[in-house]
Amino acid sequence: MSWRRVLAITTRIVRQIRRDRRTLALIFLAPIVILSLLGYVYRGSSRTITLALSAPDNPFVTAFAQELTALSIRVERVPPEQAIERVRTGRAAGAILIEPAASSSMRVVLDGSQPGRARQVSAIVSQAAMRTALQQLLPQGTQPSVALEYVTGSPQFDELDTFAPVFVGFFAFFFVFLLTSVSFLRERLQGSIERLIVSPLDRAEIVLGYMLGFAFYALIQSILMVLFTAYVLRIHTVGSLWLVILFTVILTVGAVNLGIFLSTFARTELQVVQFIPLVISLQGLLSGIIWPVESLPRPLRWVAQFLPLTWANEALRAIMLRGQGLEELVPHLVVLVSFAALMLVLAMTTLRREVA
Repeated sequence: MSWRRVLAITTRIVRQIRRDRRTLALIFLAPIVILSLLGYVYRGSSRTITLALSAPDNPFVTAFAQELTALSIRVERVPPEQAIERVRTGRAAGAILIEPAASSSMRVVLDGSQPGRARQVSAIVSQAAMRTALQQLLPQGTQPSVALEYVTGSPQFDELDTFAPVFVGFFAFFFVFLLTSVSFLRERLQGSIERLIVSPLDRAEIVLGYMLGFAFYALIQSILMVLFTAYVLRIHTVGSLWLVILFTVILTVGAVNLGIFLSTFARTELQVVQFIPLVISLQGLLSGIIWPVESLPRPLRWVAQFLPLTWANEALRAIMLRGQGLEELVPHLVVLVSFAALMLVLAMTTLRREVA
């Protein structure tokens, strides 16, 4: 073995990558950007738990609210119907309802679609109630009682039930985007696109044809993922499976069009992979997969509202965990369809510019 020849190959690779600014950015800049974003999200996110409290004004309730505040809980005093509605819409982690006639007995209404947070809220409320009872020196036989209820989900939900909806959306988006961008680039490199352009086909027809072809496999993939999740992994699904499939398919159609659009800016398969940190990592961090969107720093919350995966995750969670129907998810449907249409128009425009 000649180390001189090995060094020659090494030198050629170093020089080749040095001339590729996009690859250098992927190697050196992308990790710094992602780590900076991760640090900003983690340290800037709000982790304060909000509880809605509906109770009469008496010494026990006042002391109980103070105990919750001492445990870093944000307490909002609201009427009973508003307290339960805040839990149902996700604006509160739980609702505490105390009747005037029995101030030491309380109903705790929880969001069962998030079992980890529900257990945390239950433990905090029980701890605060016991501390308040010791401070108020309640008579014997009047120890505080906590009755748990679930306005959404159920006690049988576990952590996998909570994360399954976002994983379905994320993996469907990721694999379809990767398949489409690489396949469309290969079609360009092999000259298939150029031959179609000089044919009587319109550019819109070309893009639509490719989109429907890739979307066919995206449809099969979406159906398989949803059915596997529901019947093999036995994920609890409160809502209709056809709605889960509908939103997953629309999301993957948007991923198909995005893959076609971005692949026109790449010249090699490596350059296609370089879009992953921009497209996938950003949405993985900001779309609610790891942290709830409402807990993100305000600037990142604005960014999250422009990400299709944010709307898809919210819709899939609402269907699978809360049992919401299509009429309640019309805004999410409109956003996802608009994203798919916008990417389709951009793909047609980019193809026209490339061959002009």
